[in-house]
Amino acid sequence: MLTIDQKETILRKAGVAVPDLPSSTKAREPDARDDPAASGKRAQSESRRAAIEQWAASIEALYVEYVARRAAKGLRDAEDARQLSLLRRAGERSDA
Repeated sequence: MLTIDQKETILRKAGVAVPDLPSSTKAREPDARDDPAASGKRAQSESRRAAIEQWAASIEALYVEYVARRAAKGLRDAEDARQLSLLRRAGERSDA
């Protein structure tokens, strides 16, 4: 199973516009003993976590759309090849 980072890389290489990862993702979890502003830091951390989860959901949705488009293209290409093969065989029979 692919990670969100791997899916993001695949999408970027395929030319899909993907949202950037929210900044300041490496902040540590605050400890209530750190300082009086710990509750503010905790709220900031929760906000950051929510932003990252929303980013990951966006990447996931874009990846699902990308995979579906590729599958549909593969099916269309296979059908085109099948029809071309039938036309060639019909042409060969009519020439004979």
